[in-house]
Amino acid sequence: MNIIERVRDILAKFPRIGEICNEVHIDFADSNPTSYGLSSIGDSLVKKDILGNQRRRHTFMLYSTFSGINDYERLNNSSALLELASWLEMQKGAAVTSVIGDTEYGGEILEIKATNGMLYAVPQEHTAGGVQYQLQIIAEYSVKTGG
Repeated sequence: MNIIERVRDILAKFPRIGEICNEVHIDFADSNPTSYGLSSIGDSLVKKDILGNQRRRHTFMLYSTFSGINDYERLNNSSALLELASWLEMQKGAAVTSVIGDTEYGGEILEIKATNGMLYAVPQEHTAGGVQYQLQIIAEYSVKTGG
């Protein structure tokens, strides 16, 4: 699995995912409550050693749509994202693959964290249709290209 597939897989294994979401989509969340969308923002080289092995950083935006009818639901939404952020920090060591040219290289997630969680969008008509939150996820991973 490449880094996008692996992070999506990790999110799907979050213990509360069944309570708050039916599926993790790529790039967008459905407008109805209980939907997550994982959007890839970019990938960059952090460092490269003399053998060519790389440490890379991939940034994502996670959009989540929840019911936001009252304070109780909105507190539960924010609490779920807080728990997700803490849980993600423990998800190190998962295998990833990277294709460079025609060659596939192995590696692993070295660090994963979530930041900048906030309310992103509220329907103008009413909050019963679902409010959307966003959470930035940063995954650092290795690509073992040399000895």
